[in-house]
Amino acid sequence: MICLFGGTFDPVHNGHLHAARAAADALGADEVRMVLAARPHHKDQPSASIGQRWEMLHSACEADVRLVADDTEMRLSGPSYTVDTLAEVRARHAQETVFWVIGTDTFRDLRSWYRWQDLLDLTHLAVLQRPRSTFDPDMQSVYEQFRVDDVPQSRAGSILRLQTAMLDISATEVRQLIAAGASVEHLLPDVVCTYIRTHGLYLEANERAED
Repeated sequence: MICLFGGTFDPVHNGHLHAARAAADALGADEVRMVLAARPHHKDQPSASIGQRWEMLHSACEADVRLVADDTEMRLSGPSYTVDTLAEVRARHAQETVFWVIGTDTFRDLRSWYRWQDLLDLTHLAVLQRPRSTFDPDMQSVYEQFRVDDVPQSRAGSILRLQTAMLDISATEVRQLIAAGASVEHLLPDVVCTYIRTHGLYLEANERAED
């Protein structure tokens, strides 16, 4: 089984790590690969550079053997599209069971993703409940079409809702708190807090909404 959890990680926070661990527990995965969205096309450019976001993610994952920082999108050229990332994974693991972990807020906006209809040819979607987020009616019909109630053993093609809820933390909130001079130690791994302070990141408010 290959379990992937993508994100801009600007910065990686305790909510991301909690979601990845919850997915590993629910799916019975030995590890979750934390895929850095190197050049996200559907958002404004991240506040921190690719290198800075990678260093924070890599350091945060070192504390848990189940979490592995994944640089697949950093090695691909052009904008970071999930479908391309999954195609790259499939090229190396043609018959493996693959899961892409997302929150209900991301699933709600899935139609805005590049070639979103092709995703289920490459992966299963494992959907965690995001606080204050519900399914869009149109996406509810997609969910009902592909839903399964137990962890599938096939290589791809299903949508599984996981029962564990994500923590109510967003990277937007973290950046705004840092810009305001407020404490974020309770929201971030210690190594990420140290990195942000050392490099003076996020000292200007950024209103871009992001996980």
